[in-house]
Amino acid sequence: MKKNEKQMSSTGIKTLDKVLGGGLYLGENVLLEIESGTLAKEFVYAFIKQGILEGNQAIYLDFIYPPQALIAQLAPLIESLPEGGESKFLVLDCFSESLGQGELIFSDFYDKAPAWMKKVPSSKDPEQFHRFFGRIEREFVTPGTRLVFNSLSLMEHIWGHETVKTFFSHVCPALYAYNTLALWTIAKNAHPKEFCALIEHITQVVIELSRQDSKRFLEVKKAGWRYDPQTFQRHEYIVTGQEIKIL
Repeated sequence: MKKNEKQMSSTGIKTLDKVLGGGLYLGENVLLEIESGTLAKEFVYAFIKQGILEGNQAIYLDFIYPPQALIAQLAPLIESLPEGGESKFLVLDCFSESLGQGELIFSDFYDKAPAWMKKVPSSKDPEQFHRFFGRIEREFVTPGTRLVFNSLSLMEHIWGHETVKTFFSHVCPALYAYNTLALWTIAKNAHPKEFCALIEHITQVVIELSRQDSKRFLEVKKAGWRYDPQTFQRHEYIVTGQEIKIL
C-alpha cells in the first residue's frame, strides 16, 4: 500500500497536525525525545484522548510512576473523556513489579483500583514482558489502536540497552504492520548515540521537545513522506491547561 493510500489521523493537537502535513499515517511509530520541563505529558494525553474520541482502544504502558502517582496524573485526562470513554482506555502499570520491586504498598493499591488500570506482573523480566505484550497485541490491538510506551529510558534502565533495542526492533515494525499509532517517549541526551541512532532509524517519526529560557520548542527531526520544509523547522509552542498550540 502506498503512503498516500493510507489513512491519516489527528495527533490530538491541531497545530501539530498542520506541521506534520495533516497528522499521522496509520502504522506510524512516533519517538518523542523529551527535555525536562517541556510539559511532554500534555502531548501524550492529547494523543490518547484523540484515539478514544475516534472510538479506538488506547493503551498506556508506564514504567516511570508508582500507581498512586500515575492515577493522580491521569485524573484530568479521565475527567475530560466523554461518558464511558474509560472503556476504551487501558493503563498498564509497569513500575510496581520492576522499579517498585513488588512492594505491598503498590500491590495493595489494586484492591480499589479502577477497572481500566492493571498491574503488569512481568515488567522486570524482558522475556516474560515480551510474551505478555504479545497477549496484549492479540487481545486489544486492531487498526487504529493507540499505544504509549513511557518510557524507553526507564525500560533501558531496568533491562539494559541491548535488550531494549531488541524489543523495540521487533515491536515497532509489528505495530506498523498492525496499522496502529504508537508513541514512545525517551529522555533527551540520556543515552549513547549509537542507541539513539538505532531507535531513530527504526521509527517513522521523531519529534524533539526542548527548552530555552522560558520558551518551549518542538522540532520534527524525522517524518517519512513529508516534504514541506516547514515541517522540519523549529517551532515554539505554548501550553495552557491541557491545550497545546504550536506557533
